[in-house]
Amino acid sequence: MKKIRSFLKLKFAGCLNDDAFTLIEVLISFSIFTTIIFFMTPLFQIILNHKDTEASLQAMEWDVFSSQIKKEIRLSSRAEVISNRLILTKDAETIQYEKYGTNLRRRVNSTGHEILLQNVSQHSFTLLSNAVKIDVTDLRGRKNSVTAFSMGNWLNVP
Repeated sequence: MKKIRSFLKLKFAGCLNDDAFTLIEVLISFSIFTTIIFFMTPLFQIILNHKDTEASLQAMEWDVFSSQIKKEIRLSSRAEVISNRLILTKDAETIQYEKYGTNLRRRVNSTGHEILLQNVSQHSFTLLSNAVKIDVTDLRGRKNSVTAFSMGNWLNVP
C-alpha cells in the first residue's frame, strides 16, 4: 500500500522559521539577564566601597582602643613610660602597652599578647600631670591622638 501524504497542513505552518527565537525564549533570556544584573549591582558597590568600609573599621578600632585605655589609665595607681612602652600599675598587675611589629599590643604581668591596634607605623606615650597622651600614626599616615586622665595622684610624674 502506498503511503498517502497528508495535504491538510495548516496554512501558516509553512511560514514557521526554526532558526529564529520565539517570544518565550526571549523572555527567559531577559529574565536570566535581569537576575544576573540584579545580583551584580550590590557586588560592584561592595567592591567600590571597600576602601570606605576599611577606613570605618579602623575608626571603630581606634574608638575601642581609646575607650579601653582611658578606662585602664583612670583605674591605675601608677604610670610610667620606659623605652617607648606605657607601663601601668593596677592593684597587683603590671600592664604594658607596646608596639609589636605593626601592631600595638597589651600584656599583663609580661604575659599574653592582646592586639589592640593594627597597621601602626609610629606611636608615642607622653606622661602629663595625672594623664597620659597617646599619639598613633597608621601606615597610611593618618594620625590619632587621645589623652586619658587618672582618678588618683601619680607620684612619679615630674
